[in-house]
Amino acid sequence: MKKTITILCPVYNEVENIDNFYTTFNNYTKDIVNYKFNFVFTDNHSTDGSFDVIKKLSGMHPNVRGYRFSKNFGYMKSIYTGFINSGDDACVIFDCDLQDPPFLISNFIKSWESGYKVIYGKRSIRVESQSLGFLRAAYRKFENFVKGYKVEIESGTWFLDKQVIDELKKIQFDPYLPGLISRLGFSTIGIDYQRLAREKGTAKGNIPLYLAYARDGLVSGTITPLRLMAVFGALVSLISFVLMFYFLFAKLFLGAPFASGVAALSIITLFGFGINFVFLGVLGEYIGRIYIERESRHAAIIEETCASTIQE
Repeated sequence: MKKTITILCPVYNEVENIDNFYTTFNNYTKDIVNYKFNFVFTDNHSTDGSFDVIKKLSGMHPNVRGYRFSKNFGYMKSIYTGFINSGDDACVIFDCDLQDPPFLISNFIKSWESGYKVIYGKRSIRVESQSLGFLRAAYRKFENFVKGYKVEIESGTWFLDKQVIDELKKIQFDPYLPGLISRLGFSTIGIDYQRLAREKGTAKGNIPLYLAYARDGLVSGTITPLRLMAVFGALVSLISFVLMFYFLFAKLFLGAPFASGVAALSIITLFGFGINFVFLGVLGEYIGRIYIERESRHAAIIEETCASTIQE
């Protein structure tokens, strides 16, 4: 029997693109005769009728099914939920805007057949300002420093083997999926490509979302930031204690002319800061351990499912 591959498409207010996405990718995959392709659309509670289009597609085509979530759970949880509900031999994700070309599927399959379990699209050219490019590069270096390892997987299009997806089902959801997948340790390779321009609709990304994604990347799977806070707290605490003893020594042995109550107030304040920083550092270590073993984060809640009753 042919191996099956799920083409996963996360959707949020993409009513203009869904039909075109399916037609484009379905026409392309028809020529890949050694594999069977299924389409899964995960609707992140769109408000523009996107799920109605998905239901119509699923009613017409036996290789289409869709999931509508009970609310907008965010892009990464939408992808994660699609992965764990794919059920095929592999799953590849493409955004609905058709900026990632379908020919990447053939390149991904070649790498998959060579033994790679995780394949991702690596943008050869990014159309962005020099300042944004500088900030992106600086962030990557800082992220590598904080984590102690490099996250190679970029946001965009990914191809995951079933073994990788099975492991994702066993562990907690992490909003920084590239880091989570990287930590699994499977053989990974990037495929260079040039991203196309969006033809219809509007991009959903914005500065707050990018900042949230960067924040998730820094704290995901590591307690290094908390440890850095503990080190900083210890340094400030040490300085506070040194200054406290200086005020004591200056007042008692050097006869420094402090105004009435200034020395005592300074000593009490600095001592309080010192103790607080020490306690916060210790508390941070415990919070870090709770974070690593936090309660399970489940997939998105599926409110409605649609699938074709047509037999192939």
